[in-house]
Amino acid sequence: MTSLIYRNDNIIITQTSDGFFLESFKPGMTVDGFFEIINQFPCIQVTSVLAIKKVLTNAPAGPELFAVPKERIKVEISEDKLSAHITLNLTPEELGMDKRKELTMDVMDALKKAGVNYGIMLNALKGDLPAGEPILIARGTPAVDGTDSVIKMYEVNEPKPQVVDDGRVNFYNLNLIHKIKAGDWLGERSDAVPGIPGRNVLGFEIKPTDGVVLPLHYDRESVELVREGNKDVLYSIKDGAVHYVGENIAVHDVLEVNGNVDFNTGSIDFPGFITVRGSVEENFSIRALKDIEINGEYGIGGVDKIESLDGNIYSRGGIAGKNKAKIICKKNLYVKYLADVDVVCEGNVYVGFYIRNSSIRAKQVIVDSPRGQIVGGKIDADIRVECADIGNWTENRTQIIVRGFNRAVLQNRLEEIVAAVKEKKALLVKLKMLLKRPENKNMGTDDLTIMQKTRHHTLRMVQEEIKSLERERLNIANYMRTPGEGAVIVKKRIYPKVKLTIQNVTLEVSEEMLASTFIVKDGEIHPI
Repeated sequence: MTSLIYRNDNIIITQTSDGFFLESFKPGMTVDGFFEIINQFPCIQVTSVLAIKKVLTNAPAGPELFAVPKERIKVEISEDKLSAHITLNLTPEELGMDKRKELTMDVMDALKKAGVNYGIMLNALKGDLPAGEPILIARGTPAVDGTDSVIKMYEVNEPKPQVVDDGRVNFYNLNLIHKIKAGDWLGERSDAVPGIPGRNVLGFEIKPTDGVVLPLHYDRESVELVREGNKDVLYSIKDGAVHYVGENIAVHDVLEVNGNVDFNTGSIDFPGFITVRGSVEENFSIRALKDIEINGEYGIGGVDKIESLDGNIYSRGGIAGKNKAKIICKKNLYVKYLADVDVVCEGNVYVGFYIRNSSIRAKQVIVDSPRGQIVGGKIDADIRVECADIGNWTENRTQIIVRGFNRAVLQNRLEEIVAAVKEKKALLVKLKMLLKRPENKNMGTDDLTIMQKTRHHTLRMVQEEIKSLERERLNIANYMRTPGEGAVIVKKRIYPKVKLTIQNVTLEVSEEMLASTFIVKDGEIHPI
């Protein structure tokens, strides 16, 4: 059956079951003019411009198949199934308000055939409707993912000493030991928020990702967990000092000496933290597993030994060792001054004001005061020694050794750490996704519990590894800011009779020099 679609003096357009045909009677119709006519029929989809040109150029000619019918109401569903659009390939008459009821029924039929049954917006069919343009007709409800539990913890920051020097009085202040009382807050975890299911335009439920209950890491012997409202709160079970063992927050025992360490107390050996409000008398010793804090304003003198097996040591008033005191620590030493003392430190030595006639072995030795001095003795460091003045006008013999480091090796290690952290963070994301993923319904309760515990344990281990790597990265980055591959940094003045040894290269300072940084270059020590 053939239907007449359009006719004028030049052409005729007809439709059969095969499509639309063009026939020309006489020349005169251009291609552009033809398309102006075609635009009046949104239901026609041109498939061959070549056929159109052939018929119009060779008039009379045809009939030639040049188009197929468009779908009257085309339904397109988005890839995520959260929206559906319709395209109305209809004439202005069919889109008129008097035909709107019939059009609405046709649209509903088209949506039904496409499977769209949720979130249909019939209001989109009100008012003027464009032909041949997509119209949003249905919108699904996206799932709302839950949020992970939020954890806040007591912060134990890296010690940062503060130099106070107003010309009349000076201090080297540091909050080293974080003391708390039983019942003090140590951390909390809010509840995870479950997700809210959504629904797509096809009517199917969209499952959300539920929030994960992140683990609270704490020492069960010194910290308790209490449920309060919609959160879990950590409280200290006892008086002590807050510290972290890996990821676990703990409260370690603190031995507090209200006065001096003397004949009343005897020498002290304690498996925790020690804080002394006074001083340590001569010939007495202190040995602790963790940090040692000596807060006496006038410091300590000819003690036997102050030793921290796995922590830092802080002396607010300084140490005048009388050539018999020995200070040993695993981490850093923070002290107002050092005089006539022997120090062995695996970390850095930070001195507020001066070092005199002392023997020091450490990673780095830093004298903080802008009027700081190193006079006499021997300083043996791995990375750098930094001070305002080294030596003095009396030309005391002062020896500074910097063993140095291999920058390329440190750079390689830094790159290894960055790559390892990136890899472990990716693993962390996968582990969190596994914790969120619904388990196999065929698994027994015991198996599910074991699996979840294993995943949580692995998560904690990866987090701890990342933290450890980040600490190492920061240390290496700090070392690499040192000029050369080991340096002696003099901020104001260096005097004669100072012997510098950097990377086994020696320089005897023979004349006074102003602010300089000494490094090894071309096999010799040079100031820069």
